[in-house]
Amino acid sequence: MVFEAILYLAVLIIAAKLLGELMHRINQPTIIGNVLAGIIVGPALLAIVEPINAIEFFTSIGVFFLFFLIGLQEIDLAGIFRVMRGRIFAGSAVAFLIPFFVAGFFGLSLDMNFTQAFAIGSVIAASSLGVTAKILSDLGKLKSAIGLEIFTVTAIVEFIAIIVTSVLIQVNSSDTPVVSEFFWLFAKMIIFFAVAALLSVYVLPKFFRMLKKHLRGKQIYFGVIIGVILLVAYLAEISGIHGAVGALLLGIAMSRMAKDEYSDISTNIGVIGHGLFIPIFFAGIGLHFSLGFLNLDLWIIAVFIGIIIGVKFVSSYIAVRIAKMRPATTVAYGVMAKGAVDLALMLSLLQAHILDDELFSLLVFGTLLTMVISSVELQRKLKKIIHVKVGTLELGLLPIYFRRVVSDVPAIAVIVTDFPRITPLLTVKAFLEQNELNKNPFLVIDANDKLVGLVSKREINRYHKKTFDAITIDDVMYKKVYTVSPDEYLYSVIQKMNSHPFDIIPVVDPVNEHVIGIVTTQSIMNLLTETQKS
Repeated sequence: MVFEAILYLAVLIIAAKLLGELMHRINQPTIIGNVLAGIIVGPALLAIVEPINAIEFFTSIGVFFLFFLIGLQEIDLAGIFRVMRGRIFAGSAVAFLIPFFVAGFFGLSLDMNFTQAFAIGSVIAASSLGVTAKILSDLGKLKSAIGLEIFTVTAIVEFIAIIVTSVLIQVNSSDTPVVSEFFWLFAKMIIFFAVAALLSVYVLPKFFRMLKKHLRGKQIYFGVIIGVILLVAYLAEISGIHGAVGALLLGIAMSRMAKDEYSDISTNIGVIGHGLFIPIFFAGIGLHFSLGFLNLDLWIIAVFIGIIIGVKFVSSYIAVRIAKMRPATTVAYGVMAKGAVDLALMLSLLQAHILDDELFSLLVFGTLLTMVISSVELQRKLKKIIHVKVGTLELGLLPIYFRRVVSDVPAIAVIVTDFPRITPLLTVKAFLEQNELNKNPFLVIDANDKLVGLVSKREINRYHKKTFDAITIDDVMYKKVYTVSPDEYLYSVIQKMNSHPFDIIPVVDPVNEHVIGIVTTQSIMNLLTETQKS
């Protein structure tokens, strides 16, 4: 049995890598090659490899690596929360909800139970960022406004799908699911994430730096990190949360680590994950694929394929129009893209016995077909784009995105040296007489030329007009202001910008603590425009 497992792994790895390379050469996602490898060598065709327990063990490790890297590299909660009330989030919600409900109600019409129908709806509604980001990068469009637009909406849809599907899987495992279980599961996720975030900010960086300092072998350091990922996945499972979600939340929390720690972990865990475990995971999906889905009624096959491709594209297009992004069709093809997340969630549904083999295979087939269509169309549309006008400042500025595209660009590169400033001793009445009040904040600087706060229309409107001649700017200003140094990297700047209620952040000289300028969302967007033009 042991030697049989070794043979199976060898065949899977070689087939997955070779077919992945073939897909790459014809400008298709390598994931398709990985899954096709499992289909070809698995029970569906050649029957060389069987999905035995040893293979399932490796695919489980693969899904933990996959979701950890998704959390680390693709999802930024601060950016998502920043656009929660804006049209970007509204569009993203529409992109998810339309196929979610269409597929869910269609499932109910086929006599599926609520959990099964809407779990299927959730994976059909999901979008996947990895494939889209690779296409944008290959065509030089990742460092552009359209790249940011696609990246933002897809990341939000991806995150919603993961959470909704995970909740439905956990509720399905209960004998008597009730509404309180939904809330309790969300509460456990929040608690789990909070603990992971605290560890990632206050404990893990110091722990990892200590390991790097005292351990001679670099392999030991990354071995410990792998152990932490698996340990967190285990703790999530025994806490009633899917292990993959635990790994995802750990990745999200660790994405806020300092640049050096982040780069080391992202690069090396990515090499290990994408080099071995993740291709095995996708090939493992192919092992569960069966042509038996062709025995389903043709109208059922046609409707599901129509929802996966047609409804998903229409919902993406409507979402893009709501978000007022341009060009709408191009962005829609990026948002409808499917890939790693969808396939991983489908396998989770199969393992939870929410999907049977036939329906699982049909959904995998539809997903692979969508990946090809969206990939071809997105590449075709992007090649025609010369310059895209910057969209809207409501667009969430995601640190994760800027970590990918401008990781070495400092704040000084986008600094604005002409900024409004006032003294804290000025009365609100005098301030309003001298300045036009709008939502743009003023920097409040004292007699020693030190920054002491920010003030805008929002802060002043909290007080009654009759008090304006009696209160000063010092009384109303926002005092918990984040600042950055001139050489601080943009992704760190945006992290801080997302942590306070303003679209600017002051740049302070670290020597004399004087304000030398500000970074604004507009100056960051201008950087993308200039990059795109060049």
